[in-house]
Amino acid sequence: MHHNKHAESALVIVLAETRAHEHTFELFKKNVLDNFQADLCLCVADNEREDTGNPFYHHAKYIWRYPEPDDWGDAFDEAQRQSGLATDWRQLLKVKNQWLGGIQGEGQQPGSAGILLFFRWFLKDRLLATGLHTHYDRFIVTRSDFIHQIPHVPLELLDPEYIWIPFGEDYNGYTDRHIIASQKDILGVVSITDAILSEPETLAAQMQPFHDWNLEKFIRFSFARQGLSRKVRRYPYTMYTVRSVEGHTRWREGEFNEQLGYFVKYPNEYRHYRLARLFIRNKDDWSSMKIYLLNALVSLTKLRALARACKRKLRAATTDRSSLGSSGSTH
Repeated sequence: MHHNKHAESALVIVLAETRAHEHTFELFKKNVLDNFQADLCLCVADNEREDTGNPFYHHAKYIWRYPEPDDWGDAFDEAQRQSGLATDWRQLLKVKNQWLGGIQGEGQQPGSAGILLFFRWFLKDRLLATGLHTHYDRFIVTRSDFIHQIPHVPLELLDPEYIWIPFGEDYNGYTDRHIIASQKDILGVVSITDAILSEPETLAAQMQPFHDWNLEKFIRFSFARQGLSRKVRRYPYTMYTVRSVEGHTRWREGEFNEQLGYFVKYPNEYRHYRLARLFIRNKDDWSSMKIYLLNALVSLTKLRALARACKRKLRAATTDRSSLGSSGSTH
């Protein structure tokens, strides 16, 4: 843990879309922007769904929009042209399962992970073009549809020597939904799309032996390739993703919560929030010990869930063997 004696400048970056602002913005402003006295940047798609009159736009200091194509593969093609490259990056669509969603054509995958990868390239391009990657001490890349009922963990408790990712929603990798990086690491963090455009054959050869790729696995894999894995540290997951009743989604619909009045998209996020809520009510409640404690409790719940899953599989296997034995004895 880290105890910085001076306030660090911070830029909070909302990636890809602004969603559910009617439910999220007030708490986002209170527990993230105001908490850090941070500036806000929107790095989002330019499409008819984006309500540019919503409060995220009113409070943004920087707004970078990319016209949404029918096929996000066209955006990758344009990124490649701008980078002066000419490789066959679409061969990576053969690497399954859902890490390039949003790109049409042969090998098309479900979901929107490919769109989120493109926006990391676009964010890096904009940071370099404006020089903003040198203007702030910390960068928080996040999404707009998080409910931040709990004050964000203070930056002074998170050593800038490391890359900080919430502990949870990893799906065998690193969650793509929220990340904190220092000035010296932010370009590396958003460079994970570069290899898709510059060395797809090498990437395909390295990825093909493994199966069921998702964005989370690809982030972890890319960090390892870049030598960033050793810098990753975890802090408690305190927010949860929501969807408005009429809200757009490309993946998980969520479960409607009558009491809250919106869809909770990922039950595990909500459970992590409720656990953290037992210990954290305001910013002053945070401490290095509570970060450690909450991470340990989440680890314990993960182990218990794994143990229950193993028991279920063992019971199922035992039942199958018993039924086979019974079937054999009747013939």
